[in-house]
Order: sequence, then C-alpha cells, then structure tokens
Amino acid sequence: MARANMRDLSFATINLFNLQVPGGITYSNRPHIEDDAEGRAYYQRKIKWTAARLKEVDAEIIAFQELWSVLALRECFAEAGLTNDYDLVARDAPGRGRPQVALAVRKDRHGGTQLVEGGWHADFPPQFRFDKVRETAGAEEEITITINKFSRPLLIAKIQPEGDGPTPPEITVVVAHLKSKGPARVSFAQPQPIILQHHAKHAKSTLSHMRRVMEAGALRVLLDGWMKSEDEDDISPTIVMGDLNDDTMSVTNELISDQPTYRVIQKSRAGLSADKGLYSVERLQQYRSMRHVYYTHVYKHKRESLDHILVSEEFYDHSRKRLWSFREMEVINDHLNRESFEEALGASDHGIVKAYFDWNPMPDGLSS
Repeated sequence: MARANMRDLSFATINLFNLQVPGGITYSNRPHIEDDAEGRAYYQRKIKWTAARLKEVDAEIIAFQELWSVLALRECFAEAGLTNDYDLVARDAPGRGRPQVALAVRKDRHGGTQLVEGGWHADFPPQFRFDKVRETAGAEEEITITINKFSRPLLIAKIQPEGDGPTPPEITVVVAHLKSKGPARVSFAQPQPIILQHHAKHAKSTLSHMRRVMEAGALRVLLDGWMKSEDEDDISPTIVMGDLNDDTMSVTNELISDQPTYRVIQKSRAGLSADKGLYSVERLQQYRSMRHVYYTHVYKHKRESLDHILVSEEFYDHSRKRLWSFREMEVINDHLNRESFEEALGASDHGIVKAYFDWNPMPDGLSS
C-alpha cells in the first residue's frame, strides 16, 4: 500500500507454525521436519510461502510467533529479498517445547529499536500473586495459584518512528503468544492426581484455560505499569500483537484490553479518553464494514479469531490524545480453506492480521 506520509504506520502479526530447520526439534524430541529429501523439500515450500506473505504484508512492524530457529526466519526474509529492509529481533528456542516470539521493524521507518528489560520477559510482575486469597461473598474457599511465568516469554520493545515534520513519540510494542486452548501437556510421573487419572482430557483443558487467564491478567498488570493514568496528559502509544489464543470478546482478551469504550454516536463522549485501554483492530474494522468477516484459525470446521492487534488510544480516531487514525485492517486467511494446505503449500495454520494507521493528530480545538 502506498505510504503518503512517512509517519504512517502498519502492523502485522504472523504465526509461523513451528518454523524450524530440518532436523530441529519443536514440541517433542523428534524433529518437526526430518532432515531428509522430503523434509528439506517441505522446508523450502514453507520458506517460500512465508516469504511471499512477508512481501504481501509489507508492514513497518511485524510480530512473529512459533519461531524455533532464527536462521529459518532469516532465510524467509532472504527469499523475499527483504534482508536489508528490516531489523530482526529474534532468538532461537532454548529447548524442546519452548517456542519464541520475534519482531521485525523496517529500517527506513524508525530511529532505533530499544529492548525493554532484555527484550524477552518471562516472569509475571512480582505483585501479581494469589497466595491464600479468600473471597468474602459467595464461595469462601482459600485460593492459592502458583503460576508465575508466561508459557512463552513476551517480547517487549520500544520503537522510535521517524518522518518528515514533528517526530512521532516512542511506541511500546509487545509481542505475545499466550497459552493455547488445547489440552496442556502434563507429566506422567506417579502418583498422579485423581482428576488426571480419571478425567485427563477435561483436566488438561482446564489447566490450559487457567494458565491463559493468569497470563492475560499478568500482561494487563504490566500494561498498567507502562501506560499513563487518567490524571496525566502524557501519552504512551502501545501496541499488543500476537496469537492470544482466544476470541476478541473472551475473558482473557477483555482482561488485556481493559475494555475501553468505543464511540458509536458522533455526539457521544465515549472513547474521548482511555489511557490504559487497548482497542481491537477487529472491532475498529467492524464499525467500518457491514461485510466484515474475521477469522484466523479453523479447528474442526470452527472459524476462530485467535490472532489480534490491540492499540492504545493514541491510535483511536475519537480519542483526545489521537496521533494516528485507523485506516483499515486485512486478514490473509484464504489458505485456511484449502485441504492439506500445510503440506501442499508449506503454509501456516493461522491467518495473518495486518492493520494500517495514518498519522493524523487530533486538532487541539477538537480534543475536548
């Protein structure tokens, strides 16, 4: 898409579907792609498919999930002819069952990328603990939860956009890949809890949901610390992108977004301020289009939207602190409707979400 202003921005999030070199392990001790002729041929299809999507997306800032090999990701950019166009913030998976998130930032659109606290953030905030908590109404059981880490570490970076005219403010970018809704993998060590012995399927699914809710809550606490409070005039442009593994209206995504108010009537004051809220580009697109269809994953013929881009009020049209206006959102998902798309195309099992924003600060006279 043509860029009328160098301060315009576009974002995309791509689940790489276990991007690993032939012979490399992912979730088990067996290679995800065998290092043989057949495996190497599939790997090349996967590299070419991903490279084609990178060129199609053509975004300034791209978030990635399910990365196991930095070399493989660099081969995708090389195949796309984009090696010299982007700075990559990526690292190899440290071991079995530990995929990583990554970030690519177009070199000609930013003045620098600064990693926050080393970049990857695994620990929950120290204050986010549930130790012998007791409810005072309804159920009164004592609650202790010992989950204290993200299953896949967040990647947190600060990016300084550039452009002609006033320099845009620094943007905090968070790349996340929360725990999936699929059954948790658990130890077979004995003795196992009774629930795992007799109701393993339901117990494992319950564990997955518990961890994802905890991860969403911990991410919200982190966001509260980074984003400005309502009694401050300062701005804090923030983007959360990635595979959040739940729908927009789910409990977990509502936790992360803090449920800001959307303005649907012109005279309303809704959306004028939401200093710690995050707006879903899916919802922004829905208010623009009567024919909106959004899904990024298909499981047992059920279409789900698991991949999201959430933006702070500096990207919301009606906010008094608006700096960018929402232009449009697109989802690349046609490949999900083809049988055997993974093997035949080397495609991801997720759709790709991309969103465009135009530099368009709110005029002073209209911000109240």
